[in-house]
Amino acid sequence: MKKVVIVDDELAIRKGLRTLIDWERYGFEVAGDAANGREGLRLHAELAPDLMVVDIKMPGMDGLQLLGEIRKTDPVCRFLVLSGYADFQYAKQAIGCGVNGYMLKPVDEEEMHRELERIAAEMEDKAQTARLSRSKRREELLRAVLHGGAAAEGVGPEELEELTGGQGRICGILLLAVSSSASAGAGAGAPTAAEAYGTAKRWLTEAFDTCGCGFVFPAEPYIGLLLYENPGMPKVRQRLYDELSEGLGALGLTFTAAAGPAAGSPEGLAASYAGACRLLGQRFLLGGAEIHTRLGAEVEELLAAEAEPAEKAAAAAEKSAEKLYFALDLGDKEGVRDALAEAGRWMLRQDPAEQAVKTQFAQLITVVLGKLSADGTAGMPRVQEGMPVVTGIYEQPSYQDLLRYVGSAFDKLIDAAGSTSSEPVLKQMLHFIQRHYSENLKLETLAELFKYNSGYLGKLFKNYTGDSFHTYLDKVRIRRAIELLGEGLKVHQVAQLVGYANVDYFHSKFKKYVGMPPSAYKEKPQRAEVKVGGNV
Repeated sequence: MKKVVIVDDELAIRKGLRTLIDWERYGFEVAGDAANGREGLRLHAELAPDLMVVDIKMPGMDGLQLLGEIRKTDPVCRFLVLSGYADFQYAKQAIGCGVNGYMLKPVDEEEMHRELERIAAEMEDKAQTARLSRSKRREELLRAVLHGGAAAEGVGPEELEELTGGQGRICGILLLAVSSSASAGAGAGAPTAAEAYGTAKRWLTEAFDTCGCGFVFPAEPYIGLLLYENPGMPKVRQRLYDELSEGLGALGLTFTAAAGPAAGSPEGLAASYAGACRLLGQRFLLGGAEIHTRLGAEVEELLAAEAEPAEKAAAAAEKSAEKLYFALDLGDKEGVRDALAEAGRWMLRQDPAEQAVKTQFAQLITVVLGKLSADGTAGMPRVQEGMPVVTGIYEQPSYQDLLRYVGSAFDKLIDAAGSTSSEPVLKQMLHFIQRHYSENLKLETLAELFKYNSGYLGKLFKNYTGDSFHTYLDKVRIRRAIELLGEGLKVHQVAQLVGYANVDYFHSKFKKYVGMPPSAYKEKPQRAEVKVGGNV
């Protein structure tokens, strides 16, 4: 509230002004009153009022003399002069002393209210102009400091201290990337990026700048906040995040926030700003609901690693697709997430840029869905429902959101397909081999899928089937090869279809289990049986 002092030698006038006028309506409160100019001068020195209502004609020091004395030291205080005389000379002298209003006694309440409304509006306009001027100067000063040009701008030490909230005070830079929330939609009524930016900046100014907690400044495409505390402290970070979430969330906005290291001096602000910029520049990789001060340890390690040669990268992509495909086939939700996380790790090593990672994931999912489609009827429902997942990848705001999104989508596909199994592991393993004998199957791959040690799983498998894993796989393949040769397919075609990339190797395996090479069998088909164990 703005303070008012009433100075009038008539007690009735002083009491009447106190009680009859609605001062609070215009943001004023009566802080004191005086019966003469001398007492009014003392109250001015003691209370530093924003407005003084002064009678001109008083014994001793009159109102005009009081104005003259106060104006020697205070050019800001506003004066509303009361006079019992419609005398132009009084008005002229009062105007010369810099009064803001002149009223005749007896005071009319409505006229007094109009004067107070006018004076309050003038004071607010002046304060707003001063705030804008101060804010502009602070922005210029901060821009110079953040970009290393403070000395060139001729900035004095007092201004630098004021910028950071006082000498030796710990402060820091917080940057926010703001957008409209998903609930706001993308229709005609959704706010544009510029509107979201403006709305957020106004709220931040009200929440932090006005209360003296910090200073909001433009840092396009981000919004900057110079905080007069260390935003890196865990408790401060949590409090800030909660305040921002509540305030911006109520406006239909989402945000990603990053804080630079604490600064103990104006010079340190440049490093704090640069650190926050680096983090937000990689905001796709920032995960979790918090004020970010660093990338995750795993992400930092992956970014520090050298990219693999093209051949190794292609092999890693193929392996990721295979593991994801197998996990989906088994209905293993945990395995799906493990495969997605592993795929993400090699993608980040190769190229951590948002668009590159999303494109790699889209390609991976497309390959896997294609393999499921090739399986036939069992895979088709998953493919039909899963294709929109590919386009949805590009809508995810962060890497962690992308992993969660794809994992959740595949969970739904697994549930819809009913592909989870409660069969014993070895039984599942045999069914898996029957479905995927044409793939490049390895015991190590299955051990990883079923979460067993490969050596131990190999022993269990042999005890259950009577054959080693590789022998069992060969028998399944040769048994299928016999069927295909009987259908008239060529030897090299059969070799490819049952999982042998090398035709000579297929010849040797076929002869081992059938007793003749596949070409001879094709020319003169005969009864041949290759037994496999395990009760598939």
